[in-house]
Amino acid sequence: MYLSIKAVVIILFLFIGSAVWAQKTNGNSIGIGVLAAGDEALYYGAYGKYTMPLSQNKHHFTLGFSMVAYFDFKGESEPDAYLKNDVDMRLIPSANFGYTLNFNRIQISVEVPVGVGFASTKGTLVNERIGFERDFSNNETFFNYGLSFSPKYKINSANRLGLYGFLPLVSDKAQSGYQIGIGWTKTFGHK
Repeated sequence: MYLSIKAVVIILFLFIGSAVWAQKTNGNSIGIGVLAAGDEALYYGAYGKYTMPLSQNKHHFTLGFSMVAYFDFKGESEPDAYLKNDVDMRLIPSANFGYTLNFNRIQISVEVPVGVGFASTKGTLVNERIGFERDFSNNETFFNYGLSFSPKYKINSANRLGLYGFLPLVSDKAQSGYQIGIGWTKTFGHK
């Protein structure tokens, strides 16, 4: 954990230092996108996000509101039991406090998303050792916050392709882990 915090501090200093060379400011925008990410399982998802600058001068600080939904189809397993034919769904509305820099065709953002998450898992619980199968369903609501990092390449004025990384800063009941993935964003109304 100490190494992660040290890496985050170094990245933030690099962003603050590079703000001098950022070419333009951020404007109000609405973005939608798709994402594939994961650590122990591959999650497929979609998101919508409204982002606005926090000042009217040359600025890099932003506030955004987002809704993320993602799914995985890999069965969870324990030493004596596992889930088959399961679907794990997460729904996370959040407020995102961020710092975004724009260079020619590259946009780099660091954000702290703070929100509430809802996780739902449904499937068939199987224990072959004692020989049973039964339907399984579990729902969890949890507080979700962390640190996200996303460098994006601007294909044109409305489309961006980029990487996405999320490091949770709290351990929740749904065992949400870090995520590293690739995503596409379509932006509307960017000034």
